[in-house]
Amino acid sequence: MSRDTYEANIAFIEQTVKRLERNEVSIDELESLAQEFAKARAFCANRLSRIEQVVQATLGTEGERGIERG
Repeated sequence: MSRDTYEANIAFIEQTVKRLERNEVSIDELESLAQEFAKARAFCANRLSRIEQVVQATLGTEGERGIERG
């Protein structure tokens, strides 16, 4: 299953947690589900890191402009 967006990956994570809490995951499914969960988590963590970098770069650029004008 391909999840190309942050939202799709978060939805998969939430759905998986709920299934685990309700004991709806068979032992046969657990290994593959854990691998997919890890991929979804890594995707989300990577996306959040990239967003943080962009925000920091943007704020840093704005801060530098403010100093130059001041």
